[in-house]
Amino acid sequence: MTLILEFPGLDDQTQWHLIVAILSPALPSEKPWSTSEISKFLIDDETSVQIHHEVDSLYLVGDYSRAIEQTLILLAYYKNRDDLRGQIVCNNYMGDFLRASGSRSGSFDYLFNALALNTQLHDSLLLAQTYNFLAASYFELDYPKYLDSAQLYASVSLDIANYFQDEKLVYSDLNILGKVEEGKGNLDGALLFMNQALEIVRRVSPVDEALVLSNIAGAYFLKGEMVRARELALEAYQQAKRDNINTYLRLTTALLERIYLNEQNFREAHYYLGELTLYTRNFLDDKMEERVGAMQAQIQQAVEEVEIQQELFLRKILTISLLVLIGLALLFIIVFARQKFRLRKTNRELHARNDDLRRQQEETKSLTHELQTSNATLKNFISIIAHDLKNPFNTIIGFSDLLHTEFETLTPEERKLAIENTHKSALSAYSLLEQLLSWARLQTGTFQLELITIDLSELIDEVIAHIQTTALLKKQTLSRQIPSGINIYADKNMMLAVLRNLLSNAIKFTPEEGSIDVSAVDSAGTIKIFVSDSGVGIPQHSIDKLFSIDEPYKTSGTSGEKGTGIGLLLCKEYLEKNHGTISVESVEGDGTTFTIAIPRATS
Repeated sequence: MTLILEFPGLDDQTQWHLIVAILSPALPSEKPWSTSEISKFLIDDETSVQIHHEVDSLYLVGDYSRAIEQTLILLAYYKNRDDLRGQIVCNNYMGDFLRASGSRSGSFDYLFNALALNTQLHDSLLLAQTYNFLAASYFELDYPKYLDSAQLYASVSLDIANYFQDEKLVYSDLNILGKVEEGKGNLDGALLFMNQALEIVRRVSPVDEALVLSNIAGAYFLKGEMVRARELALEAYQQAKRDNINTYLRLTTALLERIYLNEQNFREAHYYLGELTLYTRNFLDDKMEERVGAMQAQIQQAVEEVEIQQELFLRKILTISLLVLIGLALLFIIVFARQKFRLRKTNRELHARNDDLRRQQEETKSLTHELQTSNATLKNFISIIAHDLKNPFNTIIGFSDLLHTEFETLTPEERKLAIENTHKSALSAYSLLEQLLSWARLQTGTFQLELITIDLSELIDEVIAHIQTTALLKKQTLSRQIPSGINIYADKNMMLAVLRNLLSNAIKFTPEEGSIDVSAVDSAGTIKIFVSDSGVGIPQHSIDKLFSIDEPYKTSGTSGEKGTGIGLLLCKEYLEKNHGTISVESVEGDGTTFTIAIPRATS
């Protein structure tokens, strides 16, 4: 049986675009093809079997885009044959591939279409497979209200699979039911289902053992049993690495990174984060190489076409010269001029395509540079966690151990001092952790920005009320000079965090009985806010470090207060999110002034 991809009643141009929609980027060029040329894209029985195998392989390595393209070809083939079974299988494939690639709405469209087709075929096993994919799709909606739907479909699918003794489908349903129980918080029930699935998968589909092991490890992770979780996750990672399944490698390395972070083993956490980045980046690099290779093939084809046209033209001139000697000169000049114009046009097109290729190569280099920069930033981030977050915890552990083991022998003053130091270290660790988490949310794009009109005077009053007690303890004068009626357009929570940080720093680095002043002016549509202090100032060689994660600037306050070194970096990034800027002027020993520029709210 052979399928010819033709669309009766449509012109060649329209047919070409329909073929591209199904087969792109498999086709080598973008010019219109005739109906006879379109018919070269044929699918027969043997080819359809090969495509099925290719689709399975593409799914395992995570290349969902190509898997979807090949499945669409199969779907057209089975529609042409009126093969209901094949259409249901392809609709099931499409539903699962779209779910795996994140397009869940499209996933449900294909799966419900498979159910509709099965009302004519009445195939129970195919129905069970559709229910299995629907259960997976409902589970990944990640809303608690859909867990019951996922459980219902998986349970019905499991009953049918058990009846027909389809063990591959049985373990898949058990695995989904385990994840549903995990989502409902029943971790013991989840492990019961998953361990049943593991026993079956080891017997009937060892290639999927890494998936089930990883899910079991995830359940133990949620239970807090880190040793067991780590052992199973490492076993899953080795299985995925042995079978070279990119999808499972990304899944297991992500889980191991979380486990080691929980155990505060930052070295191993960083290693598996690097592995996760590598497997993701390799997949992206492969796709980029395919694009560059396709463009090179197009250029080579265009050059060959020009050479063929030149050869045909020369043969035509020689033939005409033998028949018509009198008109040869004039005819040659005219034709040559026309051809030269066409060659120039073709050369311009080739140059344009070469420019496109160079741009794509530059994009590849830019992407590589961005990944390297991101990796360097991550290393700095981890070093802050490993060093600055570790120190206060060492203090907490040391003093708490002292209180635990020698409480009776310590004087009341020594006990109070130990408790005070433990409290200060805990506050320092919490402050650093809070800022690190805020910075991480900014880097991952999960921070929600809500721009509103804010009364600046009320905003400053709210910040001063929060920190005034600290200034009073150091006998400092805290003043404000904010004209009434000034409104800014920004995210309130971000602006509160920025102003709290700047005023807290001013208090921290200003000696007792010093002064701190907050003022603002309206300057041509921009509101400038000044935070000035009479403190110790900042050395000129350290000013460039204030807003950098690479080398955070840290120094103690006038009363020994500790800083995290990344507060000003957060201020800078918060202001940039709000279309604002921050700058600093300082004279060592003579105070510091930070200047914020933020858009004025319009009526």
